Amino acid sequence: MAVTSIWPIKGRVDRVINYARNPEKTTEGSYEEQASLHAIDDVVEYAADDMKTERRSYVSCLNCREDTAAAQFMETKRLWGKLGGRVCYHGYQSFKADEVTAETAHEIGVKLAQELWGDRFEVVVATHCNTGHYHNHFVINSVSWADGYKFYNSPADYARMREVSDRLCREYAISVIENPGGRAKNYAEWQAEQNGKPTHRGTIRADIDRAILASTTERDFLRVMGEMGYQLKIRGKGGKSLKYPALKPPDAGGYFRFHKLGEGYSLDEIKERILHNLQKQVPFPEMEHRPPRRYRVRGKPRKKVTGLRALYFRYCYELHIIVKRPASVKRVSFLLREDIAKLDRLDAETRFLGKQHISTIGELTAHRETASAEIDTLTAQRQELRKELRRLDRQGDTIAVDEVKGKISALSSRIRAARKEVVLCDGIAQRSGQVKENLERLIKQKEIERKELTQYELFRRRGGAGREAVPGNR
Repeated sequence: MAVTSIWPIKGRVDRVINYARNPEKTTEGSYEEQASLHAIDDVVEYAADDMKTERRSYVSCLNCREDTAAAQFMETKRLWGKLGGRVCYHGYQSFKADEVTAETAHEIGVKLAQELWGDRFEVVVATHCNTGHYHNHFVINSVSWADGYKFYNSPADYARMREVSDRLCREYAISVIENPGGRAKNYAEWQAEQNGKPTHRGTIRADIDRAILASTTERDFLRVMGEMGYQLKIRGKGGKSLKYPALKPPDAGGYFRFHKLGEGYSLDEIKERILHNLQKQVPFPEMEHRPPRRYRVRGKPRKKVTGLRALYFRYCYELHIIVKRPASVKRVSFLLREDIAKLDRLDAETRFLGKQHISTIGELTAHRETASAEIDTLTAQRQELRKELRRLDRQGDTIAVDEVKGKISALSSRIRAARKEVVLCDGIAQRSGQVKENLERLIKQKEIERKELTQYELFRRRGGAGREAVPGNR
């Protein structure tokens, strides 16, 4: 079963191509993800190393060469005077696990690209082998080398992509989606799922699954979803069922239609799944937790952590990024659900605050200014080295060229590190107020729940709901 999608890209074409043909992803047998995709500047080209030559790398190019694809893309744009706007299109073709081999997946991808774009556009086809299922990436130049016309990816273009993909899958005896429907995923959502990271829709689907397990009727299901903090729009005026029922997660900005959450999550499909329940189950079974991450607060021993560091440490604890020993199995509060999809970012910001001993907004601002000044200084130094590199290259001094290249590479690494710190500072400055507000709301909610539990316990100890509520006393 192959799933396809395609979307436009603005910015740098080399970044997209380098992501698609990453040897750690396109070499069969390698399953390590690289964390360098956030560096927009100075994308380092890889050379043919021992790993790449020993194991097959699934990268093919149409109308261009792999090592010069980005330059050829840009040259075509310059030739036709169309350097602005969308620089390329990025597409994917994902196969169901265990249905194809890497070789077959790549062969299908190349045939698809050849039939759709091969006669007019430069295309890079890369098969990624680093996840539980094989999938193809396509990077298509937005400008045709043949006639200079731009590729716009109209609905008809995408429909043909799906049609050709399905036909090729049938030729290779691979299952296809006979009646495709629902909402197409955007790239960020798709990529997050490929990397095993939580998404907003994934969280909603997980909550629906729990509610289904706890229900034997539709009314049970709606009640459980309500207890989880969801708002539901099932019926309109006069009690008439809505054509597109929807639900709104706690603190979300809008509603999500059931049928757009994916296969098995329309309201009719949910009702069908409930009918198969033989007995009610616990809606929130114990969660399996990853090994706890260790955080060390540097500085004077036994000094109480305060300010931004304390705020982020507490927030990470509530999100179960940091856990006590033994690990808690409590479900993350629905008040914090929105930030479940930002765990990696919050983790990085928390570690940054601890490493740099930053506790106040003033210290954060000062660190950002220092990092920004360092970027300016290092960038100026790198620019001078690049001028020197061009001069030495003209002179043919290969030894000096290699030396200067090493210096440039070292400066680029320092610049990327400083830029990362600036991004972290900006993220903390923007997020800290919301983090504080979320924690205050959570503390208030916990206090209310604690009081209610205390009152209930006292009520229970005094005899429950009264004599009239006890069977046989009426």
